[in-house]
Amino acid sequence: MTERLIVGICGSPRKGGAEILLRRALAEAENRGSITTKIVLLRQEKISYCSGCLECSDPVEQGSGCQVHSDSMDKIVDLLLECHGLIMATPVYLGGPTAQLKTLMDRTEPLLRYVAGPWKSAMRNKIGAGIAVGGNRGGGQEATLQALHHFFFVHDMVVVGTGPEEWPGCYLGTSAWSGIMDYRSEDLEAVRHDQVGMRAAAIIGRRVAEAVGRMFR
Repeated sequence: MTERLIVGICGSPRKGGAEILLRRALAEAENRGSITTKIVLLRQEKISYCSGCLECSDPVEQGSGCQVHSDSMDKIVDLLLECHGLIMATPVYLGGPTAQLKTLMDRTEPLLRYVAGPWKSAMRNKIGAGIAVGGNRGGGQEATLQALHHFFFVHDMVVVGTGPEEWPGCYLGTSAWSGIMDYRSEDLEAVRHDQVGMRAAAIIGRRVAEAVGRMFR
């Protein structure tokens, strides 16, 4: 059976709950067989802002992507082209994903509107899923997951959630609570105490692997 790739992208600017949940999801995905995974930690990468110039959609420069910046997106785009499934994880910042993850999302324009060639709608029919962790139990995780879903839908991807299997919890994807109400706390692994969230991360990893297996035989 052909090996299929699931890429995990962690949008946290520091090592903490989002990365823990993402690694849990990817480990569960690999347990499904014929699945390999790779993880991208945006805290280790440098990505410049998209300026909206749309030069990346110029057919004269087909295949070269962004014409303005040369940064970590060059290698990340290669992974996005290669992958069959994508799991994006982020802490909740003021009701949405981090600026680091949103910047990456904006820079995927070459994989969407390219006039012709293999980059046009390159993410179409790939599997997408989201993980969100907040400092409060109801701290904006669902809104953040919906923002990730909007990104997947714009790219015409197939979105999966945890469904009724993850109960009690969130149908949209992995919603977790770090339990840190003192924002000076250094307990960056507090999310491990959220049994519902950790279980949901395993479920989302399994769901993405199952969907990838069905879509890409």
